[in-house]
Amino acid sequence: MVSVIIPIYNAEEHLRRGLDSVLGQDTAELEAICIDDGSTDASGAIVEEYARRDGRVKLVRQENSGQGAARNRGLEYATGEYVYFMDADDELARPDALRILSAEMSKERLDALFFDADTRIDPGVKVPPDVVNPKDYMRSGDYSGVFSGTELLSRFLRNNEYCVSPCLLMLRRGFVEECAIRFPAERIFYEDNIFMTRVMLAARRASHRPWRLYLRKVHAASTVTAAPTRRHLEGYRACLADVCALLARGGWDRDVALALEERKMVYLRQMHRLEGSARPLGERLRGLYICLRCRGLGYIVKRAMQLLCRRPRS
Repeated sequence: MVSVIIPIYNAEEHLRRGLDSVLGQDTAELEAICIDDGSTDASGAIVEEYARRDGRVKLVRQENSGQGAARNRGLEYATGEYVYFMDADDELARPDALRILSAEMSKERLDALFFDADTRIDPGVKVPPDVVNPKDYMRSGDYSGVFSGTELLSRFLRNNEYCVSPCLLMLRRGFVEECAIRFPAERIFYEDNIFMTRVMLAARRASHRPWRLYLRKVHAASTVTAAPTRRHLEGYRACLADVCALLARGGWDRDVALALEERKMVYLRQMHRLEGSARPLGERLRGLYICLRCRGLGYIVKRAMQLLCRRPRS
């Protein structure tokens, strides 16, 4: 069975389509755990309506605590062999999505299975390509083998195809519980970055399939369309502190240490962008030295060309 965990906050406009895409899956072996994170609109009432007519829907209410806390709460109620996180304003793109993902998880005995998404931007919503790029949710590399999470992370980063969205990932619940993987307890932005790092470092068997099974919708109320605030900056600071703590722990092999250093540079770059300042020269030279030392000149040239064409992923 798959436990679909859906954090909900004021999503009444899109919630029905999202729930319909879950309950319309061609497998009865699922539960939809809906965490109403203190909504002030009709979201809770909509879930109650669905729960009355479909026993697979569970409604859990909590005071507004943020998306990470809501997902953690959903894990407390999950009973399925596999766990999938979905955003309330998005949709599963195909009615067989959960079935084929769980079948692949079982077949390959995976802890984590990554997949891809299509992006739909609502008419009239203008989003700069450096904020939302549909290609960010479609990987072109071949990651079809079974890898450790750290090896897969290194491969994603090498090809500039690392995406931190937990909505493009199915997890084995036993793995999540055994490794005590949770979103940060504090209410911050970009908590998915920290969660994904923990998944990648802990997973023993991970893989990716180029299946576009998710529909990511961008609308006027989407998080990515919101103007940057102090909380966005504080979110990146929390991500930076987390990765710095991991680096200080030490004991990582070269590829893992490099991956963590690269994430550190991403967070610093985003912080400087939000602060409206340029990265200090010493910091930029350090990032270049790390890549040159570990990956060589060929990688530096390739990565520079990629960054000219695509924005770095957060």
